[in-house]
Amino acid sequence: MTPSGIQNAIGQHLLAAFPRIVWPNRTTPLPARPYLVMQNAARSDTDRALAGGKGYSEGRQIVVVVADLNAFATSADDLAATIRARFPRALRLGRLTIVRSQVLPGYTTDTDYRVPVSIDWIAV
Repeated sequence: MTPSGIQNAIGQHLLAAFPRIVWPNRTTPLPARPYLVMQNAARSDTDRALAGGKGYSEGRQIVVVVADLNAFATSADDLAATIRARFPRALRLGRLTIVRSQVLPGYTTDTDYRVPVSIDWIAV
């Protein structure tokens, strides 16, 4: 699968439940909080066959929950947990299979509170 195909598969599955998503390298007005930010992360391609064509890709997509600053962490943490639950182990999105999803520690910026969700995948 192409990188855009992978991001689209994850993004479309996410859009069904969370319509406020900011996409990489796309200029758009920021939606009301809370909203999600898609971030491309690691990807590796493997093909162990000498003749080629039997390869697969594996990688990670990060979805960041962006919430109001100084408004407690609970609502952002709950939304991140809901996103994680939307991508259970072995979920198939076409040729993409989710290997693991997990909520990472939240952090503050100068303007908001953010909670990343890591979605590990494999594609054939």
